[in-house]
Amino acid sequence: MDVKRRNHWLLFAILLLALISLSPSKHSASINPEENKNPELVRPPSQEKVQEEGYIKVVVQMGEAAFLRLQQMNQSFMNVHPLKVDLVNEPREATYSSVRLQLELGESPDIFLLDNVLVRRFAAEGYLLPTESYYFGSLTGEVLSGSLAQNEWNSYVWGVPLDVDPYVLIYNPDTLKKLGVEKLPKSTEEWALLISNFKNQTVVPHLLGLDYDDPYATLSLLWQLGGEKQEDNARSPFKLTEEMKAAIDQVDASRTYLLNKKDPTETSGDIWRMLYNGEVAVVLTRASEATQHEHPRMEISFSEQMDTGRTMWISGRSFVVSAQTDNAEAAGVWISEMTNQAGQRNWYETTRHLPVLKSLYYDSSKNNLPEWIPATLVNRQGGTLPVGATLPVQMNEFAGITEQFLRGTINSKLYKDRLSQIEKDTPEETHEDTLEETLEDIPNK
Repeated sequence: MDVKRRNHWLLFAILLLALISLSPSKHSASINPEENKNPELVRPPSQEKVQEEGYIKVVVQMGEAAFLRLQQMNQSFMNVHPLKVDLVNEPREATYSSVRLQLELGESPDIFLLDNVLVRRFAAEGYLLPTESYYFGSLTGEVLSGSLAQNEWNSYVWGVPLDVDPYVLIYNPDTLKKLGVEKLPKSTEEWALLISNFKNQTVVPHLLGLDYDDPYATLSLLWQLGGEKQEDNARSPFKLTEEMKAAIDQVDASRTYLLNKKDPTETSGDIWRMLYNGEVAVVLTRASEATQHEHPRMEISFSEQMDTGRTMWISGRSFVVSAQTDNAEAAGVWISEMTNQAGQRNWYETTRHLPVLKSLYYDSSKNNLPEWIPATLVNRQGGTLPVGATLPVQMNEFAGITEQFLRGTINSKLYKDRLSQIEKDTPEETHEDTLEETLEDIPNK
């Protein structure tokens, strides 16, 4: 029994020594002479410092003043974000083919600024990322529906709108009175009356000026002269009504009816001087250009979108992200900053291209937006659809035959036949995944 008791005490002593050796001693805990001070928390290095500085490349096409403003906005962005953004301003002549070549060669920038007409085309060819892959803000409900609709394809949105630049009519009210009307026409019947009055007078040399090389201006004119109900024109923007056909015949019969605003006669001079002097009653152009030539004698009009038909083409541009990018999230952060409320205001001040955020229109006077903007531009889609993936090809063909007709190279019968063929060739589904490989460059205005 004594032996068992002795073994128990021995085992207890061994366990006690083991516990003592594992316990930290006072000496070992006091190697720092400032041990009694509160130690600083050890923080992991900041993610922004650990992560290598990001880099994205952005390619745009714009005038010098607009590009300078974008550079300023970009510098402000880089001052607060660990991101290097390389801005490249390509020549205005750069078009679909040059952009696609960069994509095909794998030399694509992270972000492009594209005309909205091209967005669906590139999306259908698999070159773009849908916005939900990189943009974390809200587009639906916040952006003008007419602008956003141009970027929708295959149930996704493929570009973040930057601006809109609708086609408008700038006119001289005094000249209209000389033609027997008190206000700008708003219906096909009123246009027919104005044209008839013009043909029966000798005071005003020209009725309307537009750019013969701009197919969207001509398309807007055709809609004005003979628009149709929205649902009847849902498939193709080139469908001719009887009123459109009659207007085309009138142009063919009286070449002084229209004037090429980029090529007025040598004796007449500048189109804007002619407008001020009453030598031309109305000029059809983009809003950004019209506002640059505002004058107390002039007024600007963007027709209200009614159920009776379309109004004017609404041009616009959007930022898109290449499917080849390695930094989609950073691209989305940059785009968000460029298109927020402050960015939209800055952009409008410099370029006169209208903003896309609806909230800025709710207090238009505070944001210095023009009074001629109708409520329908904010609330409805007029003049933007359809913008199918094949539209760039069709617009190129439309531009070619329209320029020939306006210059008198082909007559109204051949012109109408060619337009009807474009309308017939419009596919039932404009969001095809497989598109023809050859595409001529559409005019880049």
